[in-house]
Amino acid sequence: MDATKPAMYVGNHTLYGVFDSPILIDYLYNHHKVAVVSVADHGHFYLPVWRTLFKKFGAVDGEKAYIRAAMQQGYSILVFPGGGREVLKRKGEAYQLIWKQRYGFLKLAQEFNYEIVPFAALGGDEVFELGFDANRIIESAWFQKLLKLPQLDKLLRHGDVIPSLPKSIIPKRLPFYFQFMPRQSLMNIKNTEQLKDFRDQIQQQIYTGLEYLKQQRDHRKV
Repeated sequence: MDATKPAMYVGNHTLYGVFDSPILIDYLYNHHKVAVVSVADHGHFYLPVWRTLFKKFGAVDGEKAYIRAAMQQGYSILVFPGGGREVLKRKGEAYQLIWKQRYGFLKLAQEFNYEIVPFAALGGDEVFELGFDANRIIESAWFQKLLKLPQLDKLLRHGDVIPSLPKSIIPKRLPFYFQFMPRQSLMNIKNTEQLKDFRDQIQQQIYTGLEYLKQQRDHRKV
């Protein structure tokens, strides 16, 4: 882990997103002296107390202007391209990357000549067991009718902000596992097609990392 040159750390966001960011920020700084700013969903900054808490833990609103300001100051950036949708997973979506068509984080990395450090995070999607599946609401006929109203559809982000609910609000005590991949440069990326291929490669590396971590965890249980 190179602390002398800032980088963009890109990985999977775990269920509800309340554990992975603080653990990663603490680990990177206390073990490797890497000062990281985490990019958070806009929704976290609508509530005053919650907003203050997120800022205290080193998070910034996901607006490009705020991210640019952090990068101009030389901070490394922690990015979860799946954002709020990946945090609000539904049943059967554990450890799935839900990045949609997001490429802005890679363009920012290019702009500031930041290398990408992909990482995989295992454990967070098992801390809570889902009881109520948000799909029961989202796929209902009445909800789909609501989404036909443009303003409401925008507010609800096509249903992405509807959370699934855990069977218990008390998290399970489980170990977390992380794997950081080697730094990767965007210097040779010249067009949109190459950028898409690069993003696909990152995703595949994260999935491979998750499988490796699962194997390591299973091996320790034996």
